[in-house]
Amino acid sequence: MPDLKGTKTHLNLKAAFAADAQLNDALRYFARIAEIEGYAEVAGLLKGFAESGLQFAHGHLDFLKTAGEPLTDRPMGATEHNVAAVLAAQTVDAEEELPNMALTAHAEGFPDIANWFETLARAKSERVTRLAAAASEEVEG
Repeated sequence: MPDLKGTKTHLNLKAAFAADAQLNDALRYFARIAEIEGYAEVAGLLKGFAESGLQFAHGHLDFLKTAGEPLTDRPMGATEHNVAAVLAAQTVDAEEELPNMALTAHAEGFPDIANWFETLARAKSERVTRLAAAASEEVEG
């Protein structure tokens, strides 16, 4: 099989993964709203769609293993690689992406959204600390 990395198919898999992952989260959110509003059957369908969509996203990741994790292009598959990819992605979010988004939101007059981005940056920074500690304990233990 040819090398996947850098091909149009690689880009398509990354785009399909992103779309299915985003849709999955939206479906879960919409299902929760439907439950609150008393639409049990609709909520059940949306949850089912989310579950099958999760399988779609996992299928994309299975193919992407040879080319790297979709956000960072770092190796993935084994837990040590997966953890390194998560740490890299979360660190970029916490230290660069979210702070820049917060600055933009402040500049555009959206202080609540800016505060949300700042809160997420702190949360992701804490996640990095917790995951790094857990991974190092298991490696050393």
